[in-house]
Amino acid sequence: MKRLVVLLALVLAATPASAQRSLAIKQFDAAVAVNQDGTVEVTETITVQFSGKWNGVYRTVPVQYHTPQGFSWTLRLEDVSATDGQGTPLKVEQQRERHYMKYKLWVPGAEDATRTVVFHYRAVNGLRFFEDHDELYWNLTGDEWDVPIEAVSALIQLPQAATGVRAIAFNGAYGSTAQDAVVAIEGHTVRVTMPHPLGFHEGVTAVVGWDKGAVVAPTA
Repeated sequence: MKRLVVLLALVLAATPASAQRSLAIKQFDAAVAVNQDGTVEVTETITVQFSGKWNGVYRTVPVQYHTPQGFSWTLRLEDVSATDGQGTPLKVEQQRERHYMKYKLWVPGAEDATRTVVFHYRAVNGLRFFEDHDELYWNLTGDEWDVPIEAVSALIQLPQAATGVRAIAFNGAYGSTAQDAVVAIEGHTVRVTMPHPLGFHEGVTAVVGWDKGAVVAPTA
């Protein structure tokens, strides 16, 4: 028995530190504001539980979209920044990978701790314009997370002049048509709440439409 305990201790001691690390996304809250000039401001408040030692967390933002209706476009993002839960600026690094931008958000003290990251960016071409309505088609969480997201909510603010607001939300892996999210429309505000956690590589996409005239369409 003593020999078995010694062998077990040696195995644990030889286990790489990286194998003892894990993280969990406890909460993901998105605030999306559609501006009258057609730009889209996004602020994501992400609560992460770090087990072991980490330098931060990656956030991948989809920028290349293809819809079943045949629409294709690439988002242009600007004014990218991040802070901690107390408003202290965090270092952000970025690189393009496949159909998304990958941001590394450096988080001091991310070792056996729970930290909040507030991530902000602006999309200058985040809307779609049709003959009879305008539309926001937005992947709220991204679908590249390697761990589940335990709780997801989103608040989407349209210009006060927006009328005829309608909205749906899809959840699941890329291409899923599941509609488990609770969607509530209150005037020019849309709230999206997931009633259950998201699994590995699952996300939530909101599609919000409104009558034309509330935002300025880009000129050709």
